[in-house]
Amino acid sequence: MIMEFKVKQDVYNPLLRRKEVSLDVNHEREGSPSRVALRDAIATKYSTKSENVFVVQIQTPTGSQHSVCEVEIYDDYEGARSVVPKHIQIRNLPSEERKKMREASKKAEEKPKVEKPKGGAKAGKEEKSKQEAKPTDAAKPISAKESETK
Repeated sequence: MIMEFKVKQDVYNPLLRRKEVSLDVNHEREGSPSRVALRDAIATKYSTKSENVFVVQIQTPTGSQHSVCEVEIYDDYEGARSVVPKHIQIRNLPSEERKKMREASKKAEEKPKVEKPKGGAKAGKEEKSKQEAKPTDAAKPISAKESETK
């Protein structure tokens, strides 16, 4: 894929130790660039590892052959792992690795089913709620004759 990009804005953030870059990417006669291809191209331009580059957003207007991209280039991978949200990290992986991550997260989320007691516990709760619903003497309204006697 042949793509040319121009840097619109390049700002270094010393607090997060990253470079925040805004790019215009021209991709003539082709679709929007993939995040992986964009990561590799930016890593070679800025002479860093592609694992330190994270494509946050790619916007391509309908029918156009250029995209506007927001990219973050970190000084080291450990700093990036602690700052970049998990979904952005997963989006920037190649498709094979992304599938593996999804499968691993699904397996971790699966919980064993807990069997609920049948009938016995429900019947006991229903009886208690019926007993609580019966009005007591204190809850009955006092008639006019009874209030005169008291």
